Amino acid sequence: MLIGISKADIVTIKTQAIVSVIRPDLSLKGSLNRSIFAGAGTKLDDFILDNIISPREGDVFITPAFNLPSENIIFSVIPTWRSDLDIIDKHLLRAIRGTIETARANNITSLAIPLICCGKKGYPLQRGIRLIMQGVAERMGPPLQKVTFVCDKDEAVSIYKKRLHFDL
Repeated sequence: MLIGISKADIVTIKTQAIVSVIRPDLSLKGSLNRSIFAGAGTKLDDFILDNIISPREGDVFITPAFNLPSENIIFSVIPTWRSDLDIIDKHLLRAIRGTIETARANNITSLAIPLICCGKKGYPLQRGIRLIMQGVAERMGPPLQKVTFVCDKDEAVSIYKKRLHFDL
């Protein structure tokens, strides 16, 4: 099992699947989704609107990546947060656990996970990274062989390295 860290934009990563989250109303909120949908092209939006009907919080689905260098995108449906009081650990843990389980069920061997739910209105960076790593550790197993944590912030790279005990 390989664990890596990459300072990059998730839409540039060549892997079997990248990860994102989406709201139950399928709205494209956040810079991560805007970047993924812009890179994948209109076929991704069409695919989701044609194939994903009434998703519920906790659902996970996999789509083709279309124009992105990765092969697939795994989306986990998260709740719409009204305030900081709505942001509880179980939401991010459920999203990551479901993502890993879906990757394994679809014979995904390599997965790239960005800083999901850690934007302006999400989890604080330290807490979000801890929960992402916890969810991965709890569900890792074959056929998944490689997980890369992808982020574009130096602070996040440093936090990942410390948590993984990499040399800085």
